Amino acid sequence: MAKYTTTVGGSLNELVAYIKHNESRMGSTITLEEEITGTADSVKYWVGTYERYAVLGENRVSLNVMLIEYSEGVKVIATASGGSQAAFFKINTWSEGNFLDAFVAAIKPYKEKKEK
Repeated sequence: MAKYTTTVGGSLNELVAYIKHNESRMGSTITLEEEITGTADSVKYWVGTYERYAVLGENRVSLNVMLIEYSEGVKVIATASGGSQAAFFKINTWSEGNFLDAFVAAIKPYKEKKEK
């Protein structure tokens, strides 16, 4: 499994809209499979699960993104999994790492803009 965490400025709603607008930058076969938005103890959150086809593994790989809005900005937690070609251990982790790298590259301009 590949993982990425960071904090970015701005609001949760703004970042969700940005991610959805830039989904195609994460791959041509990407789909948002499910999303949950809510509030817990006045903390806003969004969880989205994406999938895309992994050509190398000839299967699907998933990306789970959790956004949590708090006083310092929005915490971004993303994990990618799947795409492995073995039954008992992972032979190929390239697909999940590549999916996560594509997500990081997609939100990088947003993060850089908010850091200025």
